[in-house]
Amino acid sequence: MKAFSSPLAIARLALAVTLASPLIAPFAGAQTDPAQQARIEARFDELAEAGFTGFAAIAHDGEIILARGAGLADPATGRPFTLDTQFDIGSITKSFTGMAIAALVDAGRLAPDATLADFFPDVPADKAAITVHQLLTHTAGLPDAVGDDFSDEGWASVRDKAFAAELHHAPGSAYRYSNVGFTVLAAIIEIVTGQTYEDYLVEEILVPAGIEHTGYMAVYDDALAARNRQGEAVIDASWGGHAPNWNLMGNGGLVSTPRDMLAWQAAYRNGTIVSPQARDLAHAPLVREGDGAPSFYGYGLVVEDDAELGRIYWHNGGNPSFNSHWRVLADQGYELFATTNQRGISADTAIEALVAALMDQEFEVQHPRQASVDPVALPDTAGGGTAAEFLAMIASDDEAVWRDYVLTRMSDEMRAVAPMDGHLGMMRQLHRDVGQSDVVAVFENETTITLSVRDPHSGETIPVMIEYDADGQVTGLMIG
Repeated sequence: MKAFSSPLAIARLALAVTLASPLIAPFAGAQTDPAQQARIEARFDELAEAGFTGFAAIAHDGEIILARGAGLADPATGRPFTLDTQFDIGSITKSFTGMAIAALVDAGRLAPDATLADFFPDVPADKAAITVHQLLTHTAGLPDAVGDDFSDEGWASVRDKAFAAELHHAPGSAYRYSNVGFTVLAAIIEIVTGQTYEDYLVEEILVPAGIEHTGYMAVYDDALAARNRQGEAVIDASWGGHAPNWNLMGNGGLVSTPRDMLAWQAAYRNGTIVSPQARDLAHAPLVREGDGAPSFYGYGLVVEDDAELGRIYWHNGGNPSFNSHWRVLADQGYELFATTNQRGISADTAIEALVAALMDQEFEVQHPRQASVDPVALPDTAGGGTAAEFLAMIASDDEAVWRDYVLTRMSDEMRAVAPMDGHLGMMRQLHRDVGQSDVVAVFENETTITLSVRDPHSGETIPVMIEYDADGQVTGLMIG
């Protein structure tokens, strides 16, 4: 990943070495080119050796051609990762919410131009005209969050804070990623269906399609759940030790398994889990993710067109304990899913590496290097100066400093991959995660400098790679 491909791409990573668990055999009848199979197997080995722990799976035309885990889902018991391990899939939850809304629209039960005033008599005037379509496409102007994922808040409390929040822009005038918008959509689903968000999603859409381990508490199974590096299961590490609260509802925190995710992707793409009309509505490239961005947002998913790969659908999501990424290469017939419980090699990196292996493209998996226990000085070089500027920027909590960095230090191509709000959201995340980190190792070549920084929260080391050109402009940034 040479740059943050969208404001959704949140890389939270560290370095560790684990051994891969045994290969889970592909489904009977799966066909793939032997050379291609060898490449994806070898690439997974590289990921595992570099520190990936979790699970990665690929299906081609509905048949699994790769299904492998690395590390342990539960170190305390020695339980390995499998196709049936439950992970927190984070913001991928939005893809399920978008699908559910599209199904209701297709059934004539909900209109995309329905407004908040149609559902909530107490909505303030500045938000009354916000539409379902704007909520789905992150164009409503609502903030990213109004509360804590670990809290125990109900809908009424979250609603009051969301309705009181200042809009970032006039509804429909710009793209700005918002978890709150999808929480409001979950509440609208409950009003329209008379069921809880989870009951409608699970009972009406997923279970009838044979997808039985995706949901919240209704499907959560502690015996299947992955643990984070501290040994905490999803219920503790992602939900705060109780059922998910309304700061997560509809926008994050769903659990799923690799088997379910592949089945869901295939059924969704084939128009069997919801109607082809609902699928096409959700998969349409509706709103560009910022001026000049190569990606668009549909209903809860990202849509891109690649010159070599064709049409791509994807979403990712994560928190400090888990991160996941699903991707469909629609014109190639591939579904991919990767999920991890660590910060060394992210699911985003794993997917990029595996796609490159599938298509016989070059990709170098960054291997862990021995880092010093003590902080080290940055070199007196062009790369050292570039790194110093970057570290000073993320150490600041001043949004004006982040904005100036984007405008003056990033190349035109780097700025174009996301709207300014997306860049600022990433800087905010970096500030929280590694803003006060010590540099413990530095590796440099002519146009790239890679730092190992020590996460002050977990003690893990996190690789930060910065690419720059002859003018000192940042042309690529990869965390992990």
